[in-house]
Amino acid sequence: MGIFGLTTFISNQSEHYFTNYALHDTYLVIDGNSIAHCLYTYAKCNSAFGGDYDKYARCVSDFFAELLKCNVTPLVLIDGGCEDKKLETDIYRTKQKIQKVSRYTHYFKQVNQFFPLLMKVVFKDVMTEKGIKYAQCIFEADNIIAAIARILDCPVLSYDSDFYIYGSLYIPFNTWEKGIVRKSTGRGYMKCCKIYDVEKLFQAYDGLNQTLLPLAAILIGNDYVKKWTFKNFFHQLELSQATGKMYDEQQWRIDATFNWLKKLNLNQAVTEILSRLRREKRKHVLNIIETMINGYINASLDVLHVLGVPVHKISKAKLQNVFKAYKFEGDIYNLTYIDESTSETKSSDDDDEIDDKEITSICAGKEVVSNESLVNNLPQWFINEFKLGRYPSYFINIIIRKLYVCRTQIEDHLYSSSIFASLNIISVIYGLLMSGIEEEKTCMEYITRDGITIKRFQLEYNNSVLDYKLPLLSNLGKLPMIIRKEILNNTLRITDESCISEIPPNWKLYVATMKYWIDQKQQSFKEHMYILHCFIYSLLFAMLFNVIDRKIGVHRVLREFNHRFDKLVEKIQNTRKVENYQPEYLDNTTLVSALHKVDRHDCWIAASFFVSNFETNPYLHPKDFKIIIVHGFAEFQNCLSHSMALNALLGYPYEQTKVASVFSGTLLYNLCNNFKKCDNIEEYINTVLQNSPSLLRLFNVLLLKVKPLVGMA
Repeated sequence: MGIFGLTTFISNQSEHYFTNYALHDTYLVIDGNSIAHCLYTYAKCNSAFGGDYDKYARCVSDFFAELLKCNVTPLVLIDGGCEDKKLETDIYRTKQKIQKVSRYTHYFKQVNQFFPLLMKVVFKDVMTEKGIKYAQCIFEADNIIAAIARILDCPVLSYDSDFYIYGSLYIPFNTWEKGIVRKSTGRGYMKCCKIYDVEKLFQAYDGLNQTLLPLAAILIGNDYVKKWTFKNFFHQLELSQATGKMYDEQQWRIDATFNWLKKLNLNQAVTEILSRLRREKRKHVLNIIETMINGYINASLDVLHVLGVPVHKISKAKLQNVFKAYKFEGDIYNLTYIDESTSETKSSDDDDEIDDKEITSICAGKEVVSNESLVNNLPQWFINEFKLGRYPSYFINIIIRKLYVCRTQIEDHLYSSSIFASLNIISVIYGLLMSGIEEEKTCMEYITRDGITIKRFQLEYNNSVLDYKLPLLSNLGKLPMIIRKEILNNTLRITDESCISEIPPNWKLYVATMKYWIDQKQQSFKEHMYILHCFIYSLLFAMLFNVIDRKIGVHRVLREFNHRFDKLVEKIQNTRKVENYQPEYLDNTTLVSALHKVDRHDCWIAASFFVSNFETNPYLHPKDFKIIIVHGFAEFQNCLSHSMALNALLGYPYEQTKVASVFSGTLLYNLCNNFKKCDNIEEYINTVLQNSPSLLRLFNVLLLKVKPLVGMA
């Protein structure tokens, strides 16, 4: 969520609010959404080409490995659906991203950081591989994160200013020091960082207490409340109340709010606020205040069992304190009106407020959603799977609002939004989610870009796939797996499963999605088939990088690789020359057999080519940035994202794709850019792999299996 200016306010006086902290031998409750984004930035991944997921996965893995080495038990909470009170903000930010991305160039990639579409999928994959406990909340996770941290008496790790308010111990990610060190005892490790304790804030503002902090957040302004809502109220707070410190307007607002609140209890403070509003506005503002306060203090803790927290670790006393809903005591209509002699309307100089007719129009008529009771009619198995994090968060938005706010990607704005390539998959997801939930089947709406503006589109409800009627959601888990696989195959236009039967299980969904995407592209690329072939060859050739990684380890910096292994590669090649190395491989082998028989020495020889393509020229001129290539892979990512979501909803007819092992945006961009310059791509690849025959055979067998599938036979 975030409270405007509070991180700056606290950081400017860090010596008063932070203490050095050694993290070890404890639980740590992690704000999954926040830390997933922080780690992508921390890993210095390139955003320009759609996501360096391999590099990101290693960073996430190292992050959790350090925690485990310090005997820290991470408990990760991930956000679910968007609550109604934040919907307008979410759409507004989407519009901002669309406008920013339309001006994006590789040259300014460090200025405009965009997070790739499948980042959270990779984050979850790594947690699963490392055995990290995580859960996905039905709606926003912040209050649940704070409540669990208080119950377990352990810190929260995030980079969200809301956690200065919640009352839990809080470690901001920007205080996270690199690496781990041995404890002073010499036994075990610890992570050095800084920790914030809200008691420090109470000491600085004597009289302030935890019950008042949610109201402070509302007055200061967060993602849910427009600052000008309480503009009239702030005219009573004179500049002298800012204790003589030098602040900008928002910093003054924070200091003045804390100074004012410390003299009152919660009910008195709310009375003072309402007294400065005319009678006709009081009910509306009180509803905002009560909803926001209860949003901070109330938390559904049914995810505790998903996290596997032992019962004896949960204090009953602390558990009871989580649920104390606030209700204003008093008659709001008999309060004496206090006129501060100022307009209660928003002034024209509030440039950062959302006052956008386009956004207002998009949000108009959307049903209010504020608690989990609205999803109680969903099958319990679906809720369980959602809380285990197996479904994307937007499933909840589709169910309760029939609305999907599409993620913004870097793409070519001369072409249609990349989401359009996956609409057929989304329509099946929507049909399954809504089947049996309501009698009247209506269109789903989705919000994405139209050129460089934001627009709301409609997607019709469809209860069949190629004449195959979709089952009720309640019965979906009971269907035989063969039927669920047929639904997925029909959606991806796999009319004959034998065409992918020889593809290894971990590649099947990826290749099937490739076929679906190519089918969509062929309709718009009839006159540019060679470019389309470049995309196909790039996707297939890039699948070899994980094979090489598994054989010789991960290497991504060419200079370092050459420095360390040049002599080894030279020795392998000289030995082969002396021994007249000429391996014989059968042409009619299976793909699985070719995969298993990849020679390690072949990987050492081929590695430098792949490593060189994981790098880009940091001084690449904007004119040399091929946005059309990025756009093509953005479309493919959209298709992959939604095919994986449908695969999960259907109970995994195919093994889920491990994105970090097959998709690296920088590698794909460089390969495709190189292939565009070739007269004959296959001859070029044969030249690259001529000294790595087992890898060349693997690629040729893969090509042999996939070509007929994508119409290249």
